[in-house]
Amino acid sequence: MKGERALARIFLVRHGETLWNRNFLYQGQKDIPLSEKGREQAKKLAKALERETFRAVYSSDLKRAYETAFAIASPRDLDVILKKELREINFGNWEGYSFEELQKKYPVEFSMWLNDPGEIRPPEGENLRELTQRVVGFLRKTAKEHKNEDILVVTHAGPIRAVLMSILDLDIKHFWKFKISNASVTVVNLDDSGDVCSDGSFIIKVNETAHLE
Repeated sequence: MKGERALARIFLVRHGETLWNRNFLYQGQKDIPLSEKGREQAKKLAKALERETFRAVYSSDLKRAYETAFAIASPRDLDVILKKELREINFGNWEGYSFEELQKKYPVEFSMWLNDPGEIRPPEGENLRELTQRVVGFLRKTAKEHKNEDILVVTHAGPIRAVLMSILDLDIKHFWKFKISNASVTVVNLDDSGDVCSDGSFIIKVNETAHLE
């Protein structure tokens, strides 16, 4: 059809569980490995995706993402390509704290961030707009490199939300409305225009977790 664009189908996988996930601590870019449960989740992911034909596997360079990606890529004899652009949002000095602890320790700063996370940064961290720019920028480039191919991207909840927000062209205030579980699968199509908001980019599934049951 005239005007039809090439598509890249991108499987966005959130890493398996860590102990910090279990304890509801902000991880950000702290390099926390998978828990025992997280490693089991990664094995289940690999089984669930075994029939998919991935041309490439990309991963955040943080341990929890790489361990998950390796479990999926290893049986296929595919290398895991590590990318810093796929890291979780940088929570800066707030990493390692729970929501309740941050409310007590940084009441003013944390309240300001909750009210405007798109513009306000945690101390020594980044805001949601900066997260979105780096993640979406990477996927724009990657979609052009993988026209009409399926690829796996193992990352974190924040980056996956950022991609969904961008495709739907939603206001940043809706960022937290997407539930992205550990070891979940989200699938999107991105066309080769480099515009995630184009008519050729769309969402296929979000937060699939049936393989974990």
